[in-house]
Parts: sequence; C-alpha cells; structure tokens
Amino acid sequence: MNALFEKNIRALQLKDEALARLIELCADDGSITVIQAKNGPVPEIRKEGRILAIHSRVDPVKEATRFCAELTTMDFDLVVISGFGFAYHIEEILNRASQDAAVLVMEKNPLIVKKACEHRDLERIFRDPRLLLLINPSEENVAEKLRGKATRRTSFLLHRGMHQTDPEYYSNLLRIARSYLSTKEVNIATLAKFEKVWMRNVARNVGFLTDLPRATFFFGAFEGIPAIVVSAGPSLLESIPFIKVNSTKAIVIAVDTAYKILIKNGVEPHFCLTVDPQSINARYFEGDSLTDTILVADPSSHPSVFKLFKGRKVRAATAFPMMKWIDEICGDGGEIAHGGSVSTNAYDFARKLKANPIVLVGQDLAFTGGYAHAKGSHLDEQVHIRTNRFFTPEMFNRKQLTALPKIFVDGIDGRKVHTNQKMMIFLSWFERRNDPGLVNATRAGARIKGVKHCSEECIDFGDSKDLWQKINLLYEHALEEQRKIPARAHIHDKCIGISRQIDELLPVLKRAVHFAEELVTQMKASVRDGAKISYIVKKLDEIDNFIETRKKLADMIGLAIQKVVHTIMEGHDVEGEDSEMGNEEKIARRSLYLYKGLLEGAEFIGKTVAQMVAILQNTKINN
Repeated sequence: MNALFEKNIRALQLKDEALARLIELCADDGSITVIQAKNGPVPEIRKEGRILAIHSRVDPVKEATRFCAELTTMDFDLVVISGFGFAYHIEEILNRASQDAAVLVMEKNPLIVKKACEHRDLERIFRDPRLLLLINPSEENVAEKLRGKATRRTSFLLHRGMHQTDPEYYSNLLRIARSYLSTKEVNIATLAKFEKVWMRNVARNVGFLTDLPRATFFFGAFEGIPAIVVSAGPSLLESIPFIKVNSTKAIVIAVDTAYKILIKNGVEPHFCLTVDPQSINARYFEGDSLTDTILVADPSSHPSVFKLFKGRKVRAATAFPMMKWIDEICGDGGEIAHGGSVSTNAYDFARKLKANPIVLVGQDLAFTGGYAHAKGSHLDEQVHIRTNRFFTPEMFNRKQLTALPKIFVDGIDGRKVHTNQKMMIFLSWFERRNDPGLVNATRAGARIKGVKHCSEECIDFGDSKDLWQKINLLYEHALEEQRKIPARAHIHDKCIGISRQIDELLPVLKRAVHFAEELVTQMKASVRDGAKISYIVKKLDEIDNFIETRKKLADMIGLAIQKVVHTIMEGHDVEGEDSEMGNEEKIARRSLYLYKGLLEGAEFIGKTVAQMVAILQNTKINN
C-alpha cells in the first residue's frame, strides 16, 4: 500500500469510515490500467475487447475545465454527479461551487476510486465537507444523503468517461436522484397545499372516527387468498371480463376512481380504498346506491365521502404521528402505507390482508391511447363537462399530456410509452416493493421493473370461495368491538385539554414573534446593539425551553406547519431573503419565519379542537 493511498484513505475515513473500508478491501481484478497524460494519470478500462479512456489521454485537467465551462453558472445548492473517475471534474466543480453547496458524487465501481487514491492526491477533495460520495448506492442510500439538503437550485451532471463503461447504470443513478428530488418537491408542494386540509378533515370526521369499525380487524384474515387490485388506468375496461370472472375467486379491491366503473359493469368490489382529502374524491360516490362493498377510508378523507358512500365503512389509522392520540383513544385503525397514489394504498391493504398473489389491473402509469384515466370514471366525465366546441375533449387530453415534461419508459408490450414525473413516482414506489407475490396483469402502459408481468389468460385463481361470508362476519365482529369503546367522551376530554394548553401557549408565541422581529431589525442595522441582541437571544432560548416542555402539543402544531418546517430544513429561501444578505440576518429571518409559523399553527389547532368538541356534542352516526 503506497503512501499516497494511505494519505487519501485517512482523509476519507474522517468523512465515512465504512466507505474507506470498502475501498481498502476492494480487490484489484486487473480491469483498470493507468497511463500517464501530460498533466496527470488517466485510467483505462477494458470492456468487451475495447480499451476505454475515462479522461482525456492528452490533458485531463483541461478536459475537466471544459466540462465545467458547460455550466452557465455555479450558483447551485446541490450538484449531483454520476461517475467518479479520477476526480478531475469533481476537483474543478469544488473549486467553482459556492461554500454552501453540496456535491453528491455517485459511482458504481469501488476499484476506480481505489485506483484514483493510489495515483492522485485527493486529500483536499475528501476533506471538503461539501463532498458526498456514494459507491453503488441504493435508492435509500441516495435519499439518506440528500435528506435535509438544500435542493432548490440543483444541477445534474453525467461524466461521459464513466458513462461509456455502463451507460444504463450511470444514467439510472441520475434518474434515482431526480426521482427522489422530484418526490421531495411534490411532497413539499403537497404539504403546502394540504397540511391544514388534512387536519381540518380529521376534525370534521371525528364523529365517524369514534364510531366506525377499524380496518385492522381484516388484517391477516385472508392469508393465501388471491387479490385483484383495480386501478382506473385507461386500459381498465379491457380487464373488466377478467375481474368479473374472478370476483368469486379473489378479493377485489378497487381504488375510489375505479369504483363506479366496476359497479356499472356488474362487479361489486369487496373493498374500496379512498385516501384523498379533496372534495373531488367524494364525487366518485355521488348517486351511489347501497352495495355490499366495504369502504376503507383514511381519516383525512373529505367528509363528504362518509356521507355519499351508502354502504358499510371502516377506517384506517391516521397517517400522521402527531395525530396518533386519536387512534390511541378510538383503537388502532390499521396503518396502510402511502405511496402518493390511492393505488399504492390499495396494494398495501391487500398485503396487510395477507392476500397472495396480489394482481394489479388498470395500473397503466402511462397515457395509454392518449388518456390519463379509464373512460367512464368521474375524472373522464369531467373532460366532457369542462369542454365545448372551442375547447374539445381532444384539446383537454392534449393539455393533460403536456402539463408535465414527457418521459418515455419501457412499456408492457415492449415499446416505449409516454408517462410523466408524477406517475414515475408511483412507478418507482412499486419497483421498490420487491414483492415476489405481486403480479402486474395490466393490459397496457408502463412496465414495472422487478414485478412479474403476466397476461390475464395465464392467471388461474382456482375454485370459487365464499368470500362475502367471511367479510360479513369480520365486519360484524369489528362493529361489535368498536361499540365497546367509549371513544366520544375520551376524545371530547382530550380536546378540552388541548384547548387549555393552546390558551397558555398563544401569548408565549406572540412574544416570540415580537422578539424575533426585533432580532431581524438588529441584524439589518449598520450598528448593532450587542447587549440588546444578547437579551433577545436569552428570551428566545427561554421560550424555546417552554415550548419543549409541551412537546406533544408542539408536534401537533408542527403537523399544521409542515411547509414552514420543510422550507427551513430543506434550505429553501424564506420570505425576505436574498443572496446578498449576511448569514446572521438569514438566521434571524428564519427564526422569525418559524415563530410566525408556530403562532399560526397554534391558532389553527385551537380552532380545530374547538370544532371537534362541537361535532362530538352535536352528532351521532349509526352503522
């Protein structure tokens, strides 16, 4: 082991001991040789009889300079690089990037990093706190490295030299990073749009939540029984005959969008899943007639869902940790995983039932035939309501197709199909399940990697089963058990207690906002009053300690201000910030932003629990 290698490894150990150990133990299989260019060593990799130079054989430093010159600016929060090579390009990017930026480098081959450590002095690079290095990372590794990083301004770079050694792998690394960041942006946007809607819906649904049976009574009761999870992709109508024939052999679980389509075609699904907080989801059940289907509803579903759906209903557990006290009082509703789409909830519900296999239909995850949803769904009907002779259904669909940038992925039929980033999030979610019992029998659309694809004709569910009898007995048992819990009185008392705590907290938070405003004023001043700043900081520390003693309440408030929390934690700019502002003033502004958010959240929680008390006192539902 040469001295240069040991020096580099020691620097890397300070950053990531496990990564340094991986590189140390990496065996040299002779696949990489090193030649000497004019101003530095260059690795060559043998692949399929060819010798591939990873950097310029003439001048790798100049090549790295040209590589970075392609960037119009280096004003990035995050630079994501696919391919380590001998790090000439990484060194140049670190020289140019701002001191607040993060530089994530993802590499497949630990041997290339080992060879780089043997031939180049990388100590400064490895010691640079901005560098984040991953070797052959999983999606979870990428997510962990990026969590909490500022990502508003991000650049994705593909190193051409390493890319040529395995184009699909290195391109996929960038896809993984893009997918995580897109998901995060969607989550932040969703929180901004729905954070208060979720809590407001839970409050408005409290009368149902206390009285409805719990979904958990069905968990594990259908071990080894097949399930068909029905989504509302454009190909769904082609799968109706398959669903109808097998509805006595397998549990049919529909998403809310597909429910009416099945009913119209003579299929009563055994279960229907609904999770969305928006009022449009309640429209899926308008004009509903009494069926045997059991609706499995998320506590944050729009309240109209509970009124419009005429049949039996059960509730799942609340998805928000800060609202788990409702489950503690009313009984565990049964946690169902969320993946951003109700189809992911429906799949996870089937898995919680212990159904096997779980067969997906209508899960196109693509614009099959130029459409986003199956004909006959409520969303499809909206196309005709919103169109006229000047804005035709064809024009409406074209608008949907171009609302987000086009992405083309492998289709079930072997050809490329059109999808977008939103559907790619759900596609990636299913790919990560690694479930050998999951089968995709969707007739068209995107191929889900790692999931067995099978035509409907190849699926045999065996003999018919008396599924309704089992479901009915379980429902009656769940209903009987729920009636034994005095949930209404306990929820009422809990809300009164929260209301008292909010009344204590509000004046404290108002003082915090006042002190934070004073701090911003001081940080903006050309001459600062050190004594006053110290006094303000001391008072804010005392307020922070007071809030910490009411942690459960603070957590609940935090749920109502998730946009504020994520804006700060993910490094997004807050109101009033600009690039010329000093770091201390930025910190002061973020403090003010947080305290204002806490005050707004506390006021919102106070109104919400008051509404819950009124509902519990004036309503009663019957099952």
